[in-house]
Amino acid sequence: MSTRNTIKLNPMDLRYLLIDSLRLYSDNVIFIDGGNPYRFSINNKTYYVLIKNTHESGDGRGNQDECRIQVAKTKNFNEALSSKHDVIVLGYLADKNVFTAWNPFLMRDRFNIKQTISLYSRFTVQKKASKEKISLYTDNNNQSVISFTPDNLGLYLENIKSIHLLSELELKELVNKSNSLNDNGIDGNLKNQYGVFTITHDRKKRDPNFRKTVYQAYDNRCAMCGIQLELIEAAHIVPHAHDKGTDEVSNGVCLCALHHTAYDRALVYFDEELNIVINDSKVQYLEKMGLDGGFRKFESMFFDKLTIPESCISRPNVSNIKIANHSRGIGIEISN
Repeated sequence: MSTRNTIKLNPMDLRYLLIDSLRLYSDNVIFIDGGNPYRFSINNKTYYVLIKNTHESGDGRGNQDECRIQVAKTKNFNEALSSKHDVIVLGYLADKNVFTAWNPFLMRDRFNIKQTISLYSRFTVQKKASKEKISLYTDNNNQSVISFTPDNLGLYLENIKSIHLLSELELKELVNKSNSLNDNGIDGNLKNQYGVFTITHDRKKRDPNFRKTVYQAYDNRCAMCGIQLELIEAAHIVPHAHDKGTDEVSNGVCLCALHHTAYDRALVYFDEELNIVINDSKVQYLEKMGLDGGFRKFESMFFDKLTIPESCISRPNVSNIKIANHSRGIGIEISN
């Protein structure tokens, strides 16, 4: 019996899903542009990611365990395919919180023949991946189809050249190695018969002078809620991983730990007039995912406007605010 995907994410939801998933793997994640396919940079390498909701195969298919996505060569997808960057196609089964990936290089060959292709997997494989982090399905053409949890999306992208050559046992070894390194805050690799597999849990080190300068400029208070209590952090406006993410005080804002995380996750942001704004599209995404608990209390926990330093040179730079909101996927509408 099949596992029905009752949760359907729209293109904006899927964008937030990708951003949040990649940041489970590395801090060095930047949303560049695009509306499915989306263009991201992770650990300083750029990828296009096309993502669709996984669904049942439909009438005329006898296997109730079979599921699929359908991919058409749209204008945007053609532009991605003709670029110099790797183009990844993913299915997402929201009920199990699992991605499925097909070999992107074999997919290109199929598009040389057809304008629209169907990519198949199995519900039971995705259910297994939700419990064991990663699982493998080999189709009738001996092609490897990999299902995995969101925290392994970055690992998949970094090793796209060879990861579809691995057996399920080797995939689990790679995931276990990645989890072990992540727990210890370090990077590394795994060598096997197919070469070296990269594991880069990039956690950018902060400049201690940046922290001290931001604390001083904001009087050791959260600019969103005013709290002190030694709960504050120096947040970068333009993410530290971005090529414009400097350690200048004008690219910093003092936030409590809660609002710092909310800001980095694009749940709340501030605009060019320094108004503090709840990101409604992110809230709607979290509601669909069943992750919106406590929202009403959170909504009441900050001011209407950012509290800024008296010194002009210490205040947030408007250009930085624009770049920051874009890089977090805020304020960019996507049509179906």
